[in-house]
Amino acid sequence: MGGHGNNERAFVRLTKSERIQHVILFVSTGLLIFTGFMLMGEDWAIKLFGSAGKSLFYWRGIVHRIAAVAVIAVCSYHLYYVLFKADGRSWIRDMLPRLKDGVDAYQNVMYMLGKREERPKLDRFTYIEKLEYFSVYFGMFIVITTGTMMWTQSYWPKFYLDVADALHLGEATLAALAIIVGHIFAVHYNPHVYPMNKAFIDGNISETLMKEEHSLWYERLIAEEASKSAKSTEGGHGNA
Repeated sequence: MGGHGNNERAFVRLTKSERIQHVILFVSTGLLIFTGFMLMGEDWAIKLFGSAGKSLFYWRGIVHRIAAVAVIAVCSYHLYYVLFKADGRSWIRDMLPRLKDGVDAYQNVMYMLGKREERPKLDRFTYIEKLEYFSVYFGMFIVITTGTMMWTQSYWPKFYLDVADALHLGEATLAALAIIVGHIFAVHYNPHVYPMNKAFIDGNISETLMKEEHSLWYERLIAEEASKSAKSTEGGHGNA
């Protein structure tokens, strides 16, 4: 825990490893979306630019496959991270859905409708963040599986490839919309963080934002600090 730009106290929201994983996932996913949707313009590009258009789409395929390998690698590492690293185990433990998430969702809707005076106290990860997180893994399973099938199309009957192609495009479209409409809003245009939530850069979250968005987590961390401080004081007195 350290200072923030305005000398406000800051708490660690993302570790260095988590920020690196996020950057790799963001860049590779962005490349996949861009190079994937380029296919929709392949025919007219080749008609307009001839051999240059063919060359462009040849390299589009190479970049798409490199980005796909990067996504598979970072998703595989993240699975290892949450199973075998201390910070990762803490992450997945706090990310697992709980009954409270359903209560939080209901209470928050009531608050936004003016039927409740106070927002619910939210923990380290909100119900929306948990939904987004597990949706990513569900979506990645679909696009990786179907993408691998199309990459090795000589081993599959045409019917299976047609189904894989439809699922791949559908999930890719859904993922692109979720990133552009949902995630970009949460990181950049949410009034609480506008113009940018810098946690993905420096890993920190301000005390003010902690109190607003993750008050339950904030109270628990403060209580843990107080408990450690009290034990340290008692230990010092005992050694005096």
